[in-house]
Amino acid sequence: MNNGLRFSIVILTFAREAILADTLDRLAGHLEGRTDYELLLVDNNPEDFSRSAQLARFNLAKVIWDGRNKGVAARNLGFDMARGEYVILLDDDVFVDTPDFLDRFAAAFDADDRLGAVTTRKYVRGETRRRLDLIPHTDKSVDLTRPFYTFRFVGGCVGFRTQMLRDVGGFLPDFFYGLEEVELAYRIIDGGWKIRYEPDIVSEELEHPAGRRPKRDVQTDRLANKYIISYLRMPQPWLLLNMVAFTPYLLYFARGEASVGRAVRQFATWLRKSDRPRRRPIGKEATRYIRACGGSTWR
Repeated sequence: MNNGLRFSIVILTFAREAILADTLDRLAGHLEGRTDYELLLVDNNPEDFSRSAQLARFNLAKVIWDGRNKGVAARNLGFDMARGEYVILLDDDVFVDTPDFLDRFAAAFDADDRLGAVTTRKYVRGETRRRLDLIPHTDKSVDLTRPFYTFRFVGGCVGFRTQMLRDVGGFLPDFFYGLEEVELAYRIIDGGWKIRYEPDIVSEELEHPAGRRPKRDVQTDRLANKYIISYLRMPQPWLLLNMVAFTPYLLYFARGEASVGRAVRQFATWLRKSDRPRRRPIGKEATRYIRACGGSTWR
């Protein structure tokens, strides 16, 4: 890691040129005058756009592009190049509301040397209901106004200790999109690291439709990925219960917009792959950590 660079800000972008410009403009305003960060823009677009004007306001900035859409695992390209002590991962349609967000991330990490990830408070533009998918816990009634240790993180605006990423690895390339955070969170806590929710770091997600696949395809992929995650990381006897119980839960949550048959076939195809990761359920210490956080192992 490079002296003087404490933060590596990694942004993944695809098919959102207009909103990316707004995201970067908001971010540049927060970072004005700082020299303790680098910006790594991972570009999944097939076209090689010129980014020099967009990135001119940033201290150190680099574009990572190879002409292919590699899905969410492309974030790992940014992780691999990060020189900062902490990696701050942002989506290209997320506006950070907290001007001193970097200092708040650093304060959380500095307070606990086994803290591997900091998940933050996020809301969706125009939403008034409590979004269960934005709650980094299996107890969806948890108080989101107070900080707490947890075992899940929500993407969009999240911080990682770079050493933790070196220890446990980044996102699995097996997932093009959907629930990749859940799988990585299992490896984080199984590696002896902690995750903490910090409500004082706030961001707004636009859920911009550009670049998104049809909802039925997305929800089907999420179900197939949930089967994969459960198989890889969930210990017995919770594995079978999880795989059975999640299907009706997702179908209810997605209002039926998922194909169970196709998800099962995708999972079966993945199981037959010779190069897929081997099953490695979380250990007893991780299970105890989940319970200490008030969580449910089976979910």
